[in-house]
Amino acid sequence: MGDWSGRPKDAAGTLTGDFDRLQDDFDRLRARLVRMADDTVREFNSSPHNFSGLKDVIESRLAAIEDDIGGLGERLRLQGGEAAGRVEQQVRDHPLASLAVAFGVGLIAARLLRRRRAP
Repeated sequence: MGDWSGRPKDAAGTLTGDFDRLQDDFDRLRARLVRMADDTVREFNSSPHNFSGLKDVIESRLAAIEDDIGGLGERLRLQGGEAAGRVEQQVRDHPLASLAVAFGVGLIAARLLRRRRAP
């Protein structure tokens, strides 16, 4: 049997890094949405009688948000595909270790689910 101690950690670290980057992307998008909402409220407060202008501002900001979400979705799809490819390669390279990890995750999940159902 080979020494797999370093490889699974590398794969886990890579996947963790990908997930962290994705979380950062969502955090940046959320922050941008909050800033846009604040800007919209400020513009409305400065001129509450200008509803048509407010509608245009909201529509343009929604279009920008849609573009951001589309770009984020595309990056997510690409990163997910890359991560799945790396996981698949790890499984091919180390089938026994992969089976042991899957069994361990299943065992932990079963215990957690059992605890939640217990009164």
